[in-house]
Amino acid sequence: MRSQLPHAIIAPVFLTLGVLAVAWAVLAFRSQRRFLSKAMRATGVVKSLTAERLEKTTFYFPVITFTTAAGVPVTAQSKTSISSSYPIGKTISVLYDPNDPNSLEIDAWSRWVVVAAATFLAIVFVGIGTAALISSS
Repeated sequence: MRSQLPHAIIAPVFLTLGVLAVAWAVLAFRSQRRFLSKAMRATGVVKSLTAERLEKTTFYFPVITFTTAAGVPVTAQSKTSISSSYPIGKTISVLYDPNDPNSLEIDAWSRWVVVAAATFLAIVFVGIGTAALISSS
């Protein structure tokens, strides 16, 4: 007869992690939707790249110059990191908060990576927890 201890631990741990990942996915999605509901689009130019080194990886945050819809020129660092393949002078589409034009993001699919990662983890954790719960029955 095999021990039920692993299932007794695995199911609640992974179901809890799954619930936390679902909450994270929902909050990340709502944050993106909130930003997109007020964001304005503009075309900017990459002026420089700010490198941030983490152990074995380097993230590059572009400093972008663009003009707001109100005609105000802005130079700001993006909150979105990019690969180093963005050359200085490259034209790039950005989204910015009209109340705070310095708060900008690159208009790209990468804005949704956190939502996708949280959703993936939620599915995996809930799946493992559910499978452990069902197999212990």
